[in-house]
Amino acid sequence: MAKDEYARVLEYLPYGLQDSKERHPTVIILTDSLGLLAAALKKGASVEAGRKVYIGENKREEIHHIIGRITPDKLGVSAMQNLRDQISENVKANESKYVGMINTLGPINVRLHALELIPGLGKKTTQKILDERKMKPFTSYGDIDLRIQLPLSIEKEIEERILEEMQNKDKYKIFT
Repeated sequence: MAKDEYARVLEYLPYGLQDSKERHPTVIILTDSLGLLAAALKKGASVEAGRKVYIGENKREEIHHIIGRITPDKLGVSAMQNLRDQISENVKANESKYVGMINTLGPINVRLHALELIPGLGKKTTQKILDERKMKPFTSYGDIDLRIQLPLSIEKEIEERILEEMQNKDKYKIFT
């Protein structure tokens, strides 16, 4: 898997993480592949929530080093809202990727299909999706919503599943 080159700032912490002994400016960032990281800022660098920052191997402008992975439970209220907004943006921007996954996800074991991991999709709905995609692959979120008629849109359900996966609520990962 390729390393991420860019990330979005979710939160700026001028005195670092709460449970850290080091007291240097830190940012919580969300990578393009939906990894949640803490990163130390370079001296004098300033960033705000929503800003895209370079985290690749070459010379970085704002980020000094990556501290490590973190979980959403370490986020403040505003960072959590920013995380939800960024996940929503990612799901919108990568519609063909996620629709393609809906078209190809298979069983995890004899009793559980990967589609059942998506909130709102039980056994009956999963079977309906499997039947519909056999007839014709889905082309968009709207196509899935129209043909399956879910209570909530599939886009919102995917966003919820991504957030659950980031919180390690389940041992199975399908989107992160």
